[in-house]
Amino acid sequence: MELLNISGLSTGFRTPAGMVLAVKDLNLAVEAGRILGLVGESGCGKTVTALSVLNLVPPPGAILSGKILFEGTDLLTLPPSAMRAIRGARISMIFQEPMTALNPVFTVGNQIGEVLTAHLQMTRQDALDRSVELLRSVGIPSPEKRVHEYPHQLSGGMRQRVMIAMAIACRPSLILADEPTTALDVTIQAHILELLAQIQVEMGMAMVLVTHDLGLIAERAHRVAVMYAGRIVEEADTAELFSRPLHPYTRGLLASLPRPGETKRTRLRTIQGTVPQLADLPSGCRFEPRCDIRAEQCDTEPELIEVSPGHRVRCWKA
Repeated sequence: MELLNISGLSTGFRTPAGMVLAVKDLNLAVEAGRILGLVGESGCGKTVTALSVLNLVPPPGAILSGKILFEGTDLLTLPPSAMRAIRGARISMIFQEPMTALNPVFTVGNQIGEVLTAHLQMTRQDALDRSVELLRSVGIPSPEKRVHEYPHQLSGGMRQRVMIAMAIACRPSLILADEPTTALDVTIQAHILELLAQIQVEMGMAMVLVTHDLGLIAERAHRVAVMYAGRIVEEADTAELFSRPLHPYTRGLLASLPRPGETKRTRLRTIQGTVPQLADLPSGCRFEPRCDIRAEQCDTEPELIEVSPGHRVRCWKA
């Protein structure tokens, strides 16, 4: 069953050169209880897509068109008060850098408790008690003590666990996880990812996992959407995408991964060229200048078409 359905979403930013589209005509669906991986290079529009779902695109950005149906309701038509009731309660977001997402002048207990008092109308004491339970559930030691501490008193891994505790406080139907382990070292990353997977299964939540880490996608996601320069270029079930990638960009990303048996001296494969500026995109296929199989017809941008059940790709040669 579809929990979230995004259709025709375009989000842009006003610049001196005019409106620049960070996301263009995006169509995406997330099923209840499943994990969708949204993958691509930095600047491709992944985070803007997640922020658009919550209608939190910062100025001078704006959602220009499209529909975002959540449990059958178009979020873009809701008044601000109704949208605030959904954020944190039915849809939560785990931000990329917890040190900037958490308020430095309030204790972590106050910040988790604010979610509970706002959405569940708990008393302050009940919210504090529940905050201790939530910190314990995400693996923070001595939660009775930590609940009274400030973000700067916690390690990076603990701050990210606090963000997860806040995100799951109201048992939402959907979590948007934006690069949830980027700022952490490798061992802490593994613990956080295992925690997220455990919570997702236990609570039966859907999740959009925004990342550039294909290894993480292969291990955790049920379905994958690959973004490039504001467009979805390929989408498929995870096993299908990794076994039969069709878009040249997807194949390039997979080819750049280290292989078992390769030594440190082995040069990793790269994709030629650089990501285009959103204000100066190619007239046709956005990947055409970097593509090794480009042809004359690539001067016209292809549509995203279904080439086999559940497998969509935006490429003339696919």
